[in-house]
Amino acid sequence: MFNKLTGHLNDLKTYASDVLELIESHDEIVILRHRKPDPDAYGAQLGLRAYLQNKYPDKSIAALGHEEPSLSFLGEMDRVSTIERPLVIVVDTGNRERIDGTLDYAEKIVKIDHHPNVELYGDVSIVETEVSSASELIYLLIDIWDRSAMNDEAAALFYMGIVGDTGRFLYNNTSTLTHAVASKLKEFNFDAANLNNQMHKSSKNKFKYKGYLIHNAVFTESGIAYVYVPKSVMEEYDLSVSEAGLDVNIFREIEDVKVWFIALEGDGEIRVRLRSKEVVINDVAAMFDGGGHPLASGVRVKDMNMLDELITKIEEKL
Repeated sequence: MFNKLTGHLNDLKTYASDVLELIESHDEIVILRHRKPDPDAYGAQLGLRAYLQNKYPDKSIAALGHEEPSLSFLGEMDRVSTIERPLVIVVDTGNRERIDGTLDYAEKIVKIDHHPNVELYGDVSIVETEVSSASELIYLLIDIWDRSAMNDEAAALFYMGIVGDTGRFLYNNTSTLTHAVASKLKEFNFDAANLNNQMHKSSKNKFKYKGYLIHNAVFTESGIAYVYVPKSVMEEYDLSVSEAGLDVNIFREIEDVKVWFIALEGDGEIRVRLRSKEVVINDVAAMFDGGGHPLASGVRVKDMNMLDELITKIEEKL
């Protein structure tokens, strides 16, 4: 259906049938994604589970990982007591270290991702950096495999994964293909408006936390905006590290800001959610053993001195 728009996606075309063969040859399938999941990680993982359960009702298919309370409206993780040599499909995860789970018990491994391919792993790997999200990529695979097994649940999950990674179709990773996929997903029966409301609802504490970010923001002459959030502040507003980082794009619409980030104090490290409008930043993130997309990356630094080094490296690019 999307042939004219997917002609440049070489991994998709080359390995789609190989992944399907692995799925059909295994009675037990485990689906993993990255730690600290975002909507796309949940959408891709749980959407693939819903599709495979519908297509293969006799197979054991489990989505594993730690729950993220803020995304519980999208679905729940499975609880599995015994696992025996399954096919493990890892979605939306660029490197092994970020996987929320283990690959030790896997008979075969499949990687499906849209992040830069910093670490090649798996028996079959499909990495397409030009699609908006892992959710979009998996639906494109399903379009090749068998669209008839799609259902409302899977469609809703893939749609919300796309919405999450495109910032409700506002970010520059939103392509003609993205809109085409979203349009096909909207043909299914789910309440997109209600799901959007749940994804973006805010408690009073979260609303007040935005005030903290605004009040404590630092703006450099070079065009960087950032704010450091200590653990005490997250505790004050009753936010997890994941929840505290969700407002990173609060600086996006400021005219003179080119690059921005939120730095979140953790246990023995500072987690940095780094964003940009046009300046490529994942190369800077890689200098600090981080990574991600050209305009949306993550970094972990050990202290404030390293955070200052990160700022210096960003300024060198500006």
